[in-house]
Amino acid sequence: MKYVISLLITMNAWATPIRVFHEGEARYAEGIKTTMKFEYSLPDDLIHIEQVKSCSELVVRGKLDLCLKSNGDLLVVSVDREFVSESLKIFRAP
Repeated sequence: MKYVISLLITMNAWATPIRVFHEGEARYAEGIKTTMKFEYSLPDDLIHIEQVKSCSELVVRGKLDLCLKSNGDLLVVSVDREFVSESLKIFRAP
């Protein structure tokens, strides 16, 4: 059972490699997601939005994790440069 749960968590991490966390209202994070979709032609399924209490408390390390602070600052929490340069290069750059 532990193996199945681990496998599901791993599959979920690969399913949404770009995560946008936000402290404040979700509509601003949705705006970032919309920009990524239309400006870079990223599929909706690659981008996940999640609310957090504080960006400074995030310890996640995904492929590309961004956090939108309540004051509007956008922070890069973690980035896998190989993922960005190799996997995302198939999508259109502005």
